[in-house]
Amino acid sequence: MNKFDEKIEELRTQGFRITKTRKGILKILFSSKNPVSVMYIKDLLTKQKIDANKTTIYRELDFLLKNGFIENVKLDSKMTLYEICSSHHHHVKCLTCSKIFEIELNEDILKHEKKIFAETGVKVLNHIFEFFGTCKPCSIDRLKTRNI
Repeated sequence: MNKFDEKIEELRTQGFRITKTRKGILKILFSSKNPVSVMYIKDLLTKQKIDANKTTIYRELDFLLKNGFIENVKLDSKMTLYEICSSHHHHVKCLTCSKIFEIELNEDILKHEKKIFAETGVKVLNHIFEFFGTCKPCSIDRLKTRNI
C-alpha cells in the first residue's frame, strides 16, 4: 500500500467520508514535489473532471489541515501553498523563477529551540524559517544576459 492509499485508509478508519474532491486534492498533493496553490489544485481537479469551486477546495484544505493530513506553507505574504505533512523541513524559493526547494536543518534548529527555552522559558511549538535567493540556473542566465 502506498502513502496515498494509507492516508485514504486513515481517513476511512477515523470515520471521515472520502469525497471525489477530497481524494483528488490528496492525490494532487501526494504527486507534487513542491507545495502547491489553490489555483493549481483547482486547475488539476478540473483536468481530472472533478467539479469543485474555490470555496469547496478551501473547505477541504481546511479540513485536511485541522486533521493533520496536510500543512500550509507561506513563503511570502502573497500566497499560501499546501503540501502533505512529512518530515520537518524548510524551503528555499528562487526569487527569479519561483522554484521551491526543500531543505532539512533539524539539528541546528533544535539547538536554537533549546536555547530559546533555556533563556526565556518559552517552549517553541512552531516556527517559520524560509530562505529566498536566486537558484543556480537563474544566476547563470543573469550572467549570460549581462555579457551579451
